[in-house]
Amino acid sequence: MNIQEYISSGIVESYVLGLADEAERTQFEQMCTQHTEVRAARDAFELSLEQHAMAAAVAPPARVREAVLQQLAAGPDGDAGKMAAPVVQLRPVKRGAIPMAMRYVAAASIVLLLGSVGLNVYYFNKYQDFSKRYDQLLAQQTELAKNNEVLQTKLGNYESTVQALNSPYMAQIKMEGSAVPASPAPDGKATILWDTRTKDVYLMVGNLPQPQAGMQYQLWAIVDNQPVDAGMLDMDKGLMMVKMKNIPRAQLFAITLEQQGGSPTPKGKMYVMGKV
Repeated sequence: MNIQEYISSGIVESYVLGLADEAERTQFEQMCTQHTEVRAARDAFELSLEQHAMAAAVAPPARVREAVLQQLAAGPDGDAGKMAAPVVQLRPVKRGAIPMAMRYVAAASIVLLLGSVGLNVYYFNKYQDFSKRYDQLLAQQTELAKNNEVLQTKLGNYESTVQALNSPYMAQIKMEGSAVPASPAPDGKATILWDTRTKDVYLMVGNLPQPQAGMQYQLWAIVDNQPVDAGMLDMDKGLMMVKMKNIPRAQLFAITLEQQGGSPTPKGKMYVMGKV
């Protein structure tokens, strides 16, 4: 086991602060017995806690200190030169003087208690800071996961497009605005990819203009001079290749601009057309 990595793992702080479980405490005490580096790290952390407690201690006002010292010097019966009259007729109970060593211990205990409160406040603030950072990192990770999912979807679409273009069973039909008299987009272009085995139809939009609100492009397959609905095109998706309806046979394909949701028969203007 790497001793420095063990020390840096946070076990020293957990042990001294009483946060380690039984197994961790047993192992740490064994490591302290076997390795001077571990003992030194433990002693150094305990010393730093003591120094922090002493630094955080608040000194009492001078008048309080003088009053306490005078009271201690006078002893348990009050001022040395005065005799206090009993308030009630009870037999006085003699109390032994508190040893000076015990007074120092009590004072040190108060100082350590104040230091402990300071440490608790310090570590609580640290905990809140780390909790806030964790929430921020979690939000960033969630956002990255969403972005990665979008990228994976786009990559899958691109791969499907490349595979379709390279397939020997995929027929390509070029649709152009120049093939349509009085087309609103004479420079418009689109491509039909038609699987000759499955009869699936895919549409790749070239440079068709963005339709106005409430309008949508509709693909038509012309079969025996009759238009057959081949599906609606949603320009907002921004997909490179969109799967349309299955068309068993057709002589040509065309795109018109219809009301949102489409029409059973072409009613809008034709933008592009291409022969099979």
